[in-house]
Amino acid sequence: MSSAALWAAIIGAGSALVVSFLKDFLFEWLKERRAKRQSQAEVYRQYLAPLCETCEKIVWRSKEIFVDKRHAFLKTTTLPLDFNAYKRISTLYRIATLIGWIRGMNLELRALPRGKSNYATPIAKQITAFQKALADGPHVELHRVTRLSALWSIDLSRLDQAEQAALAMRFEVEAHAATGGNLKSNPDHLRNLPANEKLEICRCLSAYLAKETGSKAPDEEVIRETVDHAVGGLSYREALLYRDWQDALGDAMIERDPDSVRQFRIVGYEGFTALLETEAPWFEVLAKSIDDIDFDEIDPSDFRSQQLRDVSAAVAAILIGIAQTKDAFLLDPASLDAAKRLSAAIAAATQAQGNDMGTCAARRGGS
Repeated sequence: MSSAALWAAIIGAGSALVVSFLKDFLFEWLKERRAKRQSQAEVYRQYLAPLCETCEKIVWRSKEIFVDKRHAFLKTTTLPLDFNAYKRISTLYRIATLIGWIRGMNLELRALPRGKSNYATPIAKQITAFQKALADGPHVELHRVTRLSALWSIDLSRLDQAEQAALAMRFEVEAHAATGGNLKSNPDHLRNLPANEKLEICRCLSAYLAKETGSKAPDEEVIRETVDHAVGGLSYREALLYRDWQDALGDAMIERDPDSVRQFRIVGYEGFTALLETEAPWFEVLAKSIDDIDFDEIDPSDFRSQQLRDVSAAVAAILIGIAQTKDAFLLDPASLDAAKRLSAAIAAATQAQGNDMGTCAARRGGS
């Protein structure tokens, strides 16, 4: 066989192998990948309508709180008691329903072929912000350290952002150790201690902060004068729903739906009220997450007020995000307008709060 014929045979055989590979493997893989992407998009769209409707309900309730300033129902003493108790529970139901829809959608996406899905929904960033608002506490720890350091004239400026965050975490451990580990279970534990015990705790913690930052320890007179403010800064309320707790809560909020294209549906309001009575820690935290938040006179030690702001802003952002996609037709125009007004009101309130904190710090620095 001539060399030309040999090369022709080799090229022909190679071409046959390439065509076979493209046909049997690559094209099938691309086809399967495209089908999977279509399935993922279908699952997302199946859950988007009820998720959108739930966000709208949360936005209207949040608008009532932050735009219309009709937040008296959050206080457990506001009359009529039964009606306002219903409003608090229904607010929690709306938030828990959104957690449930997100959980159901994620479970169904992960059940698709080839295991865990890496599909990013068009509103993935906004959903992550919602979950973060419910779960994350590092900013709470840092706020506490910043507030106490300013109170005791301890300079944090020599630490960079990462070092301050690390100090805040260590201080949290130190504070719980100094108070017998009772702060988490009883926010009023410190306030109820005898005066000499409060003073000793403040001495211990101020000395710890001074040592960790390389600062001069505050004078005894400063510690005595600020003990009540320091105790207020250490005695705090929070309602963090950690990521795994959100999954557990979401699992409890959904059930199989045999009558829908979706695999899951949300449990009814009656079922939810029963869940709130359980001893599961995620429902215990949720049940107390908005009771007695006072927006007329905000307690700087009650971090639930900022959390409710963050959650509300994140839900508004979900609706605004949907409005920027091809699924915008799902939105009620009035609800979208309410979401935009809510987002603007919360941003303005957060800015004003930051300015107030800066003014207070400047006054302390000048005194």
